[in-house]
Amino acid sequence: MDAQTLRAQQRYARVAGAALVLICTVGILSNNLVVAGNAAATAHNILTHERQFRIGVAGELLMLNSDVVLAAALYALLRPVNANLALLGAFWRLGNAVVLAVGIVASLVALDLLSDAHYLSAFRTDQMQAVARQFLDVHGTAAEVGLIFFGFGAAIHSALLWKARYIPRILAGLYFLVAMEIAICCFAIIVFPPLDAIIDPWFILPDFVVEFAVGLWLLIKGARI
Repeated sequence: MDAQTLRAQQRYARVAGAALVLICTVGILSNNLVVAGNAAATAHNILTHERQFRIGVAGELLMLNSDVVLAAALYALLRPVNANLALLGAFWRLGNAVVLAVGIVASLVALDLLSDAHYLSAFRTDQMQAVARQFLDVHGTAAEVGLIFFGFGAAIHSALLWKARYIPRILAGLYFLVAMEIAICCFAIIVFPPLDAIIDPWFILPDFVVEFAVGLWLLIKGARI
């Protein structure tokens, strides 16, 4: 590998690391104003803290755009290892971003339903709260489906990182395990809905820790090419 290509690969690695660190950092700062099983309390929380709700939505959009950058950077970094698998992983990550974007749109529609006087004059308050809650549920369901796409994409990229030894194999191996854990847990919640109350959001925590560590390594150390 010539010097120019090596420098380009290191840039891709650091862009991927920066995107991962940003995604994890914004994820920590995200908030949840939804009260399970209580449409009225959820509506009250959102209307009382509307700016906070909008900032949370903006944070999610920032994360999704970072996901797109991450998918492109990891594809460029891992293409020399296996171009087809690197591309498949990137497509799966992009699929995650698209599905989650649909959920964000649903959240904004819910906010419009609760705050727009036009809707409030056409429906009773409890009806409006119930419909808004349904749109918020779309956001939650989109997150479950999107994380399945994410899990498969991250598993492929982590396997290529393992093969190439671009990062320590312990990190690459853990990354693969937590990515598959995310996908399996989301499938399990879809098949067995009561699991949602037991494992959500704790099943995401291992992935957050490992992704943050991988992101810091790529950002600071680069790839060991």
